[in-house]
Amino acid sequence: MRKKSFILLSMLVLASLVLTACGGAATTEAPAPTAVPPTKVPPTEAPPTEVPPTEAPTVRYCADGLEGETFTFYSQAGLTGPLSTILGTAFVNALNDSIRDINEAGGICGAEIVLKLTDTQYDAEQEIATYQQTKGEDPNLMSIATYGSGATIALAPLLREDHVVNFAAGLNAQAMYVPRDGWTVGVAPIYADQFAGFVQFLSESWADIKPEGAGDEIVVGVIGWEGPFGAGATTAESIAYAESVGVQVLDLETYAISAEADVVTPLQNLALQGANVIYIQSLGFGPAQVIGTLHALEMWSQVVVGGCNWAMNTDVLTILGESAPAAIGMYGVFPYNWWNDTDLPGVQQALAAFEAGGYAESDKAVSYITSYGGTFAWKTILEHAIDMVGFENLNGDAFFDAFKDLGTVSALGIFEYDVRDGTRAPRSSQIRQVQLVDGALEFVIVKDFFVLPDTRPPAE
Repeated sequence: MRKKSFILLSMLVLASLVLTACGGAATTEAPAPTAVPPTKVPPTEAPPTEVPPTEAPTVRYCADGLEGETFTFYSQAGLTGPLSTILGTAFVNALNDSIRDINEAGGICGAEIVLKLTDTQYDAEQEIATYQQTKGEDPNLMSIATYGSGATIALAPLLREDHVVNFAAGLNAQAMYVPRDGWTVGVAPIYADQFAGFVQFLSESWADIKPEGAGDEIVVGVIGWEGPFGAGATTAESIAYAESVGVQVLDLETYAISAEADVVTPLQNLALQGANVIYIQSLGFGPAQVIGTLHALEMWSQVVVGGCNWAMNTDVLTILGESAPAAIGMYGVFPYNWWNDTDLPGVQQALAAFEAGGYAESDKAVSYITSYGGTFAWKTILEHAIDMVGFENLNGDAFFDAFKDLGTVSALGIFEYDVRDGTRAPRSSQIRQVQLVDGALEFVIVKDFFVLPDTRPPAE
């Protein structure tokens, strides 16, 4: 029994040893890893930021100043040839004087204005050739100024294509309004509007102004130069307006653009048809011929005499000379202020420039006062364009956009451009009359500014 107990105990001890050897021994922990201190990396120094040098703005506005730059005022007219005496040289003096005065006052945002005036002899082909040459020399051409209906008509399609504004003294309705949104802008109302406005004045004032012995019926005879200017008053639209207010308009009578033209025959033709109003659609020596002939035919006291804006001008009285009082009583459509409106600052400024120039009194005419003021209107438009798009972005579109954005632009208060809502010529005027005032012949207001009838032709 004791032997069996010993054997059993020995086997238990042996089993315990085997189990211990197979994994029952205690676990030995590994030593903790040695901490490695972080490597210090020196900070990377960023290179200093380079501040670019101050540069002039890429697009300059008026506030930036345009010193050193130049703007050219382009003008083309008849300076020589058979028709050069019609306009004379007063407008040239006015352009030079106004540009000088603007430059002396700082120019256009500091830029200088120079004048380029080219002779066209009022020939339509030369007008086109001159414009094309100007456009070739200045691809960024923005505007020109012209002075005759021939130029207005001939250049209108080119201006639309090239996007160049024409400040036009030739007030042809078709050139300005057909098609709409054209690039020709009148310095005065179109001739058809003027004529309709005079007819309105007649219809409203007939009882007070009609000749002695005249009845209630108004019969207007229009006498004009051959060509588009002479025919400019009597359009289908202006005649339709006359009929709407009960005024009869006879067929147009024309005469040659010549100081020796026959004016007797057309005036007698109108008289035989019962005309008690004579409306003159010519300028310079043209109205002087009509006035003198009406007196010679003893018709003056039998008719009311009127004319378009160019027909009532200082040059007509100058041409009449000692017979200038023969014009007393004549009426004219008058869409601007005049030399005798001395309460207006713009007129005062033009008068001061004229007197400083020492010009002949006969040059104190419409071409000087409107050309002087017109340059300042051009300056206003150009400065507005610069402030809208910047000097470097100027072109014809920017110029006209600025013009239309302004809508109306005052020419020193002497007259006003109007391009609102598709309009391309002013729509208001005075009626003035030649009167003797303190021993001098004056153009006196008998009807102040009023809105003219709208005789724009239909768009085609």
